[in-house]
Amino acid sequence: MKLLKLEYLQVVLYVLVLILMILSLALVYSASVRYSELMGDKKDSHELAMKHTAKTVVAVVFLFIAARLPIKFWKDFTHFFLIFSIFLLVAVFIIGEKKKGAYRWIDLKLFELQPSFVALYAMIFHFARLIEKKGERIRDFKTGYLPMLTWIGVIATLVFLQPNFSQGSIIIFVGLSMIFLGGAQIKHLVSTVLASLPFVLVYLFSAEYRYQRIMIYIQRLLGKNVVDPDPQVRYSIYAIGSGGILGVGFGNSRFRELFIPESYGDFIFAIIGEELGFVGSVIILSLYLGIFIVSFFIVLKLKDMFSKLVVSGVVIVLMFYVFANTLVVVGLLPNTGLPLPFISYGGSATVMHAIGIGVVINIASQIKSEPQVQSNFLSVRNNFYEV
Repeated sequence: MKLLKLEYLQVVLYVLVLILMILSLALVYSASVRYSELMGDKKDSHELAMKHTAKTVVAVVFLFIAARLPIKFWKDFTHFFLIFSIFLLVAVFIIGEKKKGAYRWIDLKLFELQPSFVALYAMIFHFARLIEKKGERIRDFKTGYLPMLTWIGVIATLVFLQPNFSQGSIIIFVGLSMIFLGGAQIKHLVSTVLASLPFVLVYLFSAEYRYQRIMIYIQRLLGKNVVDPDPQVRYSIYAIGSGGILGVGFGNSRFRELFIPESYGDFIFAIIGEELGFVGSVIILSLYLGIFIVSFFIVLKLKDMFSKLVVSGVVIVLMFYVFANTLVVVGLLPNTGLPLPFISYGGSATVMHAIGIGVVINIASQIKSEPQVQSNFLSVRNNFYEV
């Protein structure tokens, strides 16, 4: 089909992501205006919105840079990117800024860098390159599977120690997903998951706040009336419910008035639901769905392993964040602290997601004119891509 040519797909991808970024400028302003007035450093209603605008501009610049760099650049330096990201994960404990009891950010003056997002995308690029090199050896536990599992373990452990359980879980999920798509044996993956469960459970319940959050979530699912010490989820549900079909109107949110602390961040979807209603929420989710569908068609048209795995990894990351964020906001998952891609206030997440999409656009624009080598996906992976 003519509309499915790579050059058209990359344009659609550009448009969808830029629309989300532009919408985020207005949405973050609406969600943060009162918070900035009351709690901001300058007591200026525009303070957080202006900071978000600056970070979004930086993200757009990185999006276009990533889309222009040759594929060879990403292939040749994946190992360096991963080592550098691990260095940043270690450095955060030494020079990082402690906020809310966690070491997750490095203050670079112009913005705060969150190394876990850098490590996540560095892992995607490096795994794509490793799997391409290993080929069928990925099925061998000792020489193919175990070395990659070690990378996941190192990165995830450093993130868990910050502590950041949700981000560490994403790193594990994305890493194992890429190994699966690369051709690893199912028995190795299942054994890894089963062997990891006791350690994950011990970590999960080792801190009082994590234990409390999970127990409250379970009781809420069982329909019990519990007093939640962190009422963000309860108020976000109220906000979405009050929005109805068409919403209360842009800028007219009541729950942003400190009922939902820092609603411009992880809980911005609640304000979208309140102000823009069900229709506005569906439009936003449709833009994400468009990104996933376009990326899927790009994967279908690619033949080399590296490109397929990079695009797949980026799509898996974005899907995970969108699903996790929206499910938390409506109370179907415990609070995870994961931002909504391209919309939530923030710097590192937006920039790294933009780089990821930029590389996907890069692949869509360049790979079509290069000689292709058919990948060695196992039949189950071929079926996944060729449905």
